[in-house]
Amino acid sequence: MVGIRCTRWFGRGAVASIVLAAVLAVLSGGATCCGQETDPAPAKDGPAPAKDGPAPAKDGPAPAKDGPAPAKDDSGPCITEPGPCITDPSKGAAPSGPGKIPLFGGNSPFDEDYQPPAVKREKRLWADSWLWAKAPELVVEKWLTEKPETKGKYVLIEVWATWCGPCRRTIPLLNRLHEKYDKELVIIGVSEEKEEDVRNLRKSHPEVPEIQYSVAVDTQTRMKNKLGVMGIPHVIILEPEGYVIWEGFPLQEGYELSEEIIEKILAVGRKLKAAAAAEEKQAAKQ
Repeated sequence: MVGIRCTRWFGRGAVASIVLAAVLAVLSGGATCCGQETDPAPAKDGPAPAKDGPAPAKDGPAPAKDGPAPAKDDSGPCITEPGPCITDPSKGAAPSGPGKIPLFGGNSPFDEDYQPPAVKREKRLWADSWLWAKAPELVVEKWLTEKPETKGKYVLIEVWATWCGPCRRTIPLLNRLHEKYDKELVIIGVSEEKEEDVRNLRKSHPEVPEIQYSVAVDTQTRMKNKLGVMGIPHVIILEPEGYVIWEGFPLQEGYELSEEIIEKILAVGRKLKAAAAAEEKQAAKQ
């Protein structure tokens, strides 16, 4: 309508420049043409709220005023893929980015709706950040597998639950990592559920493969609380001295936990170990 209205007042010769100015102004937050203000473009950190409530996010439904969207599973509220299962309803869901901007008028220089340039979202955390800090001590109520030996190894700890769909989807990946890197990397899954719930995972979800890595339960949620976890699954990776070198929701688009990331982390460890061995060898010769 902006382009049509301006054509009527100024003539077709000025349409291209006026429309272009309107486009640029709208993209920067608002514009006026012929004395009428247009709606501003959505902010980069989330869509503009609707008059009667927040607009739905691309990766899940909008949170209700008093909490997040209803849960897919019975045990807690989940936002839809690719987000985590929200265990703290007071936090809500992640904001979405801007959507497409509709065609401005019949004389628009664009032959289709304008798509803003793709902007990679920043990494989101549904927990406190412990990156580069010494991780809290892992305390569990009971090991459902043999307690792993972690000395001198990298350690991946996942806070998870059997009722959480995204948590179940990480099991095949963690199995592969355990099988491939078990001599260098210890993988531990910690659930706040009861022992029988975790042991009965495959009875309630037969499509899920058997877990090959170490598993423990802690109904007191000590590790979860220390990490400030409000959405699961949440993963931290520790280097051999116990410092956090990776953290986050392992399925977040653009920041997924992968074999490539693990390989890069372990490659650094191998170089450091080789350098230390060379120094020891050199010292022994002297």
